[in-house]
Amino acid sequence: MYPVFRVVLLTTLGSSILLGCQQIPYFAKPIDAQQLAFKLSQKSINNPEFITYLSRLGVDGQTQLQSWDIESLHRAALFFHSDLAVSKEKLALAEYSIQTVANKPAIGVSGGIGRSDRANGDINPMSYTLQIDIPFETTSKRAIKVEEAENLAEVARMDAAEIAWNLRHRIQLDLISYYEQQRLSELLQIELDSYNQLISMLQKRVALGMGSNTELSQYQLMQQKNQILLRNTNAKTEILIAKLAADVGLSVSEFKRIPIANANEDLSANHNATLSPETLQADALINRIDIRRALARYAASESKLKLEVAKQIPDISLSPSYAYEFGDRVWSLGFATLLNLLQQQPKLIKEAEQLRAIEGAQFEAVQASVIAQTNVAWAQYDASKTSHLSAKEMLSSQRAHVQKIQKQFDNGLVDRVMLTQAQLNLHLAEQDVSTTAFEMLRQHAFLENVVQRPLTETTSMTQLNAR
Repeated sequence: MYPVFRVVLLTTLGSSILLGCQQIPYFAKPIDAQQLAFKLSQKSINNPEFITYLSRLGVDGQTQLQSWDIESLHRAALFFHSDLAVSKEKLALAEYSIQTVANKPAIGVSGGIGRSDRANGDINPMSYTLQIDIPFETTSKRAIKVEEAENLAEVARMDAAEIAWNLRHRIQLDLISYYEQQRLSELLQIELDSYNQLISMLQKRVALGMGSNTELSQYQLMQQKNQILLRNTNAKTEILIAKLAADVGLSVSEFKRIPIANANEDLSANHNATLSPETLQADALINRIDIRRALARYAASESKLKLEVAKQIPDISLSPSYAYEFGDRVWSLGFATLLNLLQQQPKLIKEAEQLRAIEGAQFEAVQASVIAQTNVAWAQYDASKTSHLSAKEMLSSQRAHVQKIQKQFDNGLVDRVMLTQAQLNLHLAEQDVSTTAFEMLRQHAFLENVVQRPLTETTSMTQLNAR
């Protein structure tokens, strides 16, 4: 009989070993820094995967890639930017961990072979044993582990969403600065033309002995300052193009293949007149990514506490076995569990309770921070609107003054020098209006960042999951 049992034992153990050998093989994947750098430099808007990604968003790739605006830039950043790629890999790991903690405990198989010298008159010199270890969870620990993993996956999902939003906010600020520099360049060029005209007229007056060299020198100095400022503005525009390319995750040359869309004629038209600090605060407390992440972290701490409480009842393991011992056949059933003689579990429960208390306090701190940020952002936005309105009033007053001087010039009451000086002051007032308008746009962007959703258009955060 024992040869048959030996065959069964060897077959069982051999099968276990073979199954254990059928593992996924390891493949080395060293990082080639030069190859990765080349890959980054070769990112292209013509990438078929990028076109497919846009299609999944319901966007026609050919139409989408006509010019860069805030939405097209954000879509490209969600696909190309490396920071988001890292967060998406972390999210994939967190989601996969849900599957791993859901696995049932593995069943163990063990066996042994022995031989005696028959000193005690054994019937047979051989001994064979086979044992199977079957673990059982006494409480719903596995379900609690899955719950905790799901909450941690939600934390990772919020991390990815926050990176996606931060990319949009960075693009928005850089785009506003780009449009601001473009507009400033136009206004500075107009101002420079006025200086050129005025200096030309003053030089003729000085040559005829009818003008002051001091006044001419003052305008020449202002002309030089204007030229320097214009050069710096043009240079800063190129820097902002490079920053936008970096925001998207493309090389500058690839980014420049598509022009940047023209700014709206009325830059304040997109502002929502119904905004108020109360509605913004309510939105922020619901929509903020860090609020939702703090809730997920608190839920994970709750799950951890439930798991520690569940561990007060230890798991058990049943071990049925069969042994052929020197001619005797022995069946047995083993039972195993852990005894908490050192009373460690109450300490672990207390630790989990403290962790939950910390997460609760952190959630409250996040809420308080959001409320404070909302109030500050609203105050800054309201102040920028007031400054913009004041600048527009000054511009209106200056235009009325220029119209008055123009009539006097038409009637021969003033000369062209005085008219050009009035027009120059008008150009300076236009620069103030432009500066305050873009500052208002910038503060509006900060308001959006506080709420973490666009305040004037449909949110595109769902694009993160379309890739």
